[in-house]
Amino acid sequence: MKKIITGAIAGALLLTSVSVFADSASLVGKKVQGLFTVEQNGTKIADAVIIDGVAYAPVRAVSQAAGVQLTVEGKKIIMNEAIETTPTPAATSTTNIPTISEEQAKENKIVSLTGKLATLSGKIAMAEAQLKDKPDNAELQQKVIDLKAEYATLEGQLAELQK
Repeated sequence: MKKIITGAIAGALLLTSVSVFADSASLVGKKVQGLFTVEQNGTKIADAVIIDGVAYAPVRAVSQAAGVQLTVEGKKIIMNEAIETTPTPAATSTTNIPTISEEQAKENKIVSLTGKLATLSGKIAMAEAQLKDKPDNAELQQKVIDLKAEYATLEGQLAELQK
């Protein structure tokens, strides 16, 4: 009987410690503490949310801005070496630099719009959550309306590209 009780206690401790570790590794349910804009040379690339003091930005948008090739295999995101898409001033005429095809440019635009839609979706969700706390706030109401209008515009552009 003593072994059964000891085994049950040990099992309970193991299960509890595993669930605590799983909770600490997940961002699900964590509060977004802020929203930062990610820019490159003065041009907005994406928005990054701040959770527990860490900025989380869309990987695809950042990798495109950095000129890094990104592939997804299952649950793995792979960033390969940077690829040059335009000649640099130091390049000579003998350098063979790949250029982006029209189809690749279209795909990049689709990916960019998809990232922007995801970012806007997060902004809308945050604004609506704030609006639930302050339903009479006209400024927040207008912000939600504006964000939804921007979302609809981008969604239209994406639909146009995907035709």
